[in-house]
Amino acid sequence: MEIRHLTSDDADASLRMSREAFGVPMGDRAAFTLGPGTHRWGLFDGATLAAKTVAREYTSMIGGRPVSTAGIAGVAVAPEYRGTGLARRLMADTMTRARDSGAVISTLFRTAPGLYRSLGYEQVAELVIGELPGSALAGLRVPPTVGLRRAATVDAPAIRAVYAQVAAEGSCLLTRTGPCFTATDADLLASFDGISLAVGAGGSVDGYLSWHRGEGTGAGATLSAGDLLAVNRDALTALLALAGSFGAVTPMVRLRTSGSDPIHWVIPGAGWSVCDVRQYLLRVVDLPGAVAQRGWPRGLSGTVELTVDDPVCPWNSGRHRLVLAGGDGRLEAGSGAGVTLAVAGLSLLIAGGVTCAELQRAGMIGGGSAADHWLLDAAMAGPRPAILDYF
Repeated sequence: MEIRHLTSDDADASLRMSREAFGVPMGDRAAFTLGPGTHRWGLFDGATLAAKTVAREYTSMIGGRPVSTAGIAGVAVAPEYRGTGLARRLMADTMTRARDSGAVISTLFRTAPGLYRSLGYEQVAELVIGELPGSALAGLRVPPTVGLRRAATVDAPAIRAVYAQVAAEGSCLLTRTGPCFTATDADLLASFDGISLAVGAGGSVDGYLSWHRGEGTGAGATLSAGDLLAVNRDALTALLALAGSFGAVTPMVRLRTSGSDPIHWVIPGAGWSVCDVRQYLLRVVDLPGAVAQRGWPRGLSGTVELTVDDPVCPWNSGRHRLVLAGGDGRLEAGSGAGVTLAVAGLSLLIAGGVTCAELQRAGMIGGGSAADHWLLDAAMAGPRPAILDYF
């Protein structure tokens, strides 16, 4: 069998496999795109496409810094070849190629958790689609410090800046920049029925709500938000009040959140329900690179010995010394066993937002001293990982 790049000649075979695996319509040519930053791989048995995957070049923000990311999607095996280990073989090859192309972590939304966990991926975040009745927002009013207006194309840079600030202050959110995010300012505005801005007293765009009105009125009518993001409470309150103003004609508001979204601190009424949860997994493919690229707490300095066992990406295995100082991290050759990490624990360490005690209870970490655990806890004390883009 041979692994090679998929080309336009393979589109029909790839779409047929997507149809069989995920129910994607055969006519949906958008399910097979080629271009910069998108790497489609196929495992062929002679001329027959037996398995496929796609790796996209993304950037994640972790610790306030950009981290090169391979976003994996579309992993599928033809029915006649399932259960023969082809998905595992193709995924291992894809991770190696991603590392060779400069990625230091890989992420995906799981469909087969057993497979991905056996390859070293672990869940770090959830993309949560939820609904609440417009009546739950009825008590909100637009603060006097905020003005609301409809966005125009000229506002696109300010909209992107709000998202960039939220991403930089979080963990694992994609930057929405690079070769796989090619939408122009006009494309951004055209992607929604409307984008409403929360404008501060000084004229700054402090938040935005991108929305689709949906069809009809009354029971079943829903206002669907793409993003509802703000950099302060007044802007967030104003945008939620705007969403609630549709309540007379669209009784439900649907929101895409990270699961720990600050909107829950502002909504005054009850009725939030979860419609869909999509688990987001991360895996380290280049440990020294991931340590060097992500940001670490600026006031934290220290070293800890780590022993890593990574049978799928063996270049990560061995004894290492994690050195942290002034917000930077680096990996050196280690001299002692120190803290032992399974690859899943290693991935959670890089993503942040967990403690050694939690990792111990899950069997992902062992050994080390109390001081080692304190240092790792402090290093991982950043924001809880989140994701707002599905791929």
